[in-house]
Amino acid sequence: MSSSTVTKSALAEAFKKLCREKSMDKISISDITNECGLNRQSFYYHFQDKFELLGWIYFNELFVHFNSGVGFHNWENSLERFLTVMQSDKAFYCSTLQSSDRTFQKQLYKIMHRLFVRFIHHTVQEMSTRGKADFFAEYYSYGFCGVIIDWAKRGMKDPPAVLVSKIKELAFENVLIGQGFRENL
Repeated sequence: MSSSTVTKSALAEAFKKLCREKSMDKISISDITNECGLNRQSFYYHFQDKFELLGWIYFNELFVHFNSGVGFHNWENSLERFLTVMQSDKAFYCSTLQSSDRTFQKQLYKIMHRLFVRFIHHTVQEMSTRGKADFFAEYYSYGFCGVIIDWAKRGMKDPPAVLVSKIKELAFENVLIGQGFRENL
């Protein structure tokens, strides 16, 4: 592990510890560097602010595992692993999602949108325009993100497997709803 990665990891662990103890909005750069025994210059060498550090944590501890290799054959397992990682550090994720920052939402939306565009292009060959696929991907991405964020903000009460089951059921029911609209138009 490079010294840069070691320093970033130390800052990340200090920030996560502090987020478990108090509101992220009340944590300063000095709090973070004092917690891990580094100076402010070390922090600013690696990150512009605590929000960039937060994005680094989200990406490296959570999103990197959900960002590649996800397809129709494993999306449920990938989503359940993603939610399980969140739940394993529930205090951190609940705290940061309660803050005014939207880093999590932005990163999750970006990944979900990319996945849905790929899924839609793969399954709906007659969808000739990219704009139509993008619109559908936006719709589903906002829905999935909203469900996941609400689950986290409400304390992650349902086990990840239950939430994934509900999302999977919604996906299947959505097909039936679409067929019903077609038949009744």
